[in-house]
Amino acid sequence: MSAALLVATAATALAQEQAVQKGPPPLAHAYNQAPTVVAYDNGEVSPWAECFVLDSPMHPKLLALREKYRLDDVVRAAKTDLERAVALKDWVNSRMTFGQPKPDMFSDWSAVAILERYERGERGWCGQFAMVFQQACMVMGLPARFVELGVPDNPACHFTTEVYLREHHKWAVMDSTGLPAYNVYYTVDGVPQSALEMHFHVLNKTLETVTEVHPRGTQRAGSRGSPSQAFYYVRWLTRCDIVTRTPEFLDMENVFDRLHDTVEWRHERSEDAPWVAWEESPQMSWPLRNARMSAWNTSDPEVVNWHPTDRVSMALRPYERRAMFIHLWQADMNFDHFRVRVDDGTWTDLPKTNVYGGPLDKWGKDRCLVRLPRGTHTIEAQLVRRDGSEGPISFVKLSN
Repeated sequence: MSAALLVATAATALAQEQAVQKGPPPLAHAYNQAPTVVAYDNGEVSPWAECFVLDSPMHPKLLALREKYRLDDVVRAAKTDLERAVALKDWVNSRMTFGQPKPDMFSDWSAVAILERYERGERGWCGQFAMVFQQACMVMGLPARFVELGVPDNPACHFTTEVYLREHHKWAVMDSTGLPAYNVYYTVDGVPQSALEMHFHVLNKTLETVTEVHPRGTQRAGSRGSPSQAFYYVRWLTRCDIVTRTPEFLDMENVFDRLHDTVEWRHERSEDAPWVAWEESPQMSWPLRNARMSAWNTSDPEVVNWHPTDRVSMALRPYERRAMFIHLWQADMNFDHFRVRVDDGTWTDLPKTNVYGGPLDKWGKDRCLVRLPRGTHTIEAQLVRRDGSEGPISFVKLSN
C-alpha cells in the first residue's frame, strides 16, 4: 500500500468514526426496506461532465509537448491556476503568428504538429492558437475545453478556450489568439468570467462592468474591435479529444462537426427577447447558411458549469436479498477506472468496459452489486488515473 493511500485510509477511518455527512446523500428512495445510513463522505459530481470528452494529459503527444517546449519552466513561477493559465496563454501567443492557415494545417490538431508548422513559417487562425493553448493547459494539469463564439451577423466568428480555475471554482475564458486585442481574459471585480457570463454581459448590455486583462494592461470591455462583443452566440465543443480523435476536415469554415459535437446556449422564444436564434435571424453570413448550428441545445447553466473533480460520487440502491447496487460518477480529466472496497476487504478494480459477472457479481465500468449480510458495513470507492495515482476515498457506512 502506498504512503498516500495509507494517509487517505487513516483519514477515512477517522471520518467514519465521527459520523460525518458530507456531499450529496448516497442512498436514494427505495421501494423495499432500506438500510440506515450511519455516515458518509460523498463526492459531488455533475452527470453533465460525462457529456464532455477530453484528451488524457498522459497522451504521448501531449507529453511530447510538455517535454519539447519545457512547459514546466513556463509555469514555474506561477502560484495559482490563473497565473499558470496566463503564463501558458502568453507563451502560446508569443510562439505563433496570426494569418490564414493552409488547409493541411487541419490534418493533425496536436500542438506539437501545429507548432512544427509555425516553426517552418506557416500561420494560423484563432483555432490553432486555441488548440495549442488547450493542450498546454491539459498537460500541465489545468482542465480546458473549446468554445465557439458568434456575433449577430456571423454565428461562428471566433474559436477560443475556457480553463477551469480551482481557486475560483469556475470556468474562465482565456484567449491566446495572436492579435493584440485578443490576447485577453475578462474579470468582474477581479473574478475571471466564463463564456456564459460574458454572453449575458453582451445581452444585458453590462460589458462596461467587465475588465479586459491584457499583457500590456487593462481596459473596459466592449470597445470597438474588442472580442468581448463576440459572445452573442456561444457553443461548447463536447468532443475536445482532438488529439485522440482529430475531426474530419471538411473546408476552411467547417473544420469539425459543429452539428453533432457541440452544445449551444439557447434562450426561450419571446417577442421582447434581445436574442434571436441563427436559423430565425434576418442576418446573413457568407460562410454559413441560416440553419441550426447544433443538434444539442441547452438553457440550463448546470450543463456547462460542471466542475472537474477527483472525488467519486456514489449512488446506492437497495436490491434483493440484502444486496446493494452501486453507481459511480467522476469528473477527472485523467480518469482510468474505479475501484471499490467493502469493509476491510481488498480493493477491487472495476473493469474498463461494461461486463456481467465479476468478483462480487454484476460488475461494470461504473456500477456493481455487492451483497451485505446483516450488520454494519462500509462501502468505499475511489478513482484511479491513467498515471496510476489514486483519488480521495468516498465512503458510505450503513446498517441493515
